[in-house]
Amino acid sequence: MGKSVLVAGGAGYIGSHTTVELIKAGYEVIVVDNLSNSDRSSLEGVEKITGVRPTFIEADCCDREAMRRVFESYDFQSVIHFAAFKAVGESVNEPLKYYHNNLMSLITILELLREYHRANILFSSSATVYGDADKLPVTEQTPRKSATSPYGNTKQMAEDILRDTVEAYEGMNGIALRYFNP
Repeated sequence: MGKSVLVAGGAGYIGSHTTVELIKAGYEVIVVDNLSNSDRSSLEGVEKITGVRPTFIEADCCDREAMRRVFESYDFQSVIHFAAFKAVGESVNEPLKYYHNNLMSLITILELLREYHRANILFSSSATVYGDADKLPVTEQTPRKSATSPYGNTKQMAEDILRDTVEAYEGMNGIALRYFNP
């Protein structure tokens, strides 16, 4: 295939659908997922649809040494980051779980992208970064407001981390996609 991409959180709903489209577009896909919020059977679904079973590594994206082994073992230039907890209500009850996972997984990947001279990251953000918008419908020009949950706050913070990292390190490219219920 020649071109490959790492999909962090690739066994989840959005990750597995993205994996299907990447394979259809000719990419070799390496999926990393700790299966805390997903299921290995999604990879069987990917294979059923595409005829290709993506490479799968069960690992936590917050685990720097596990992720280092992934970076050392596979030659991808891009990461798509879906490895985040996503339940707004749960984030209110377990904020530290959300702050730890949603921020550390991104930071770990950004550090390794830089260390291994890999350039590209697409970050799965959320429309929750708009908070309680003053005007509907929300557009990309709508200003961010205070988040209404720890989940939304992690997405705002992660966007800021991504922006600052891309601005600080020459050659690193990043984009955040904000969407509503996919």
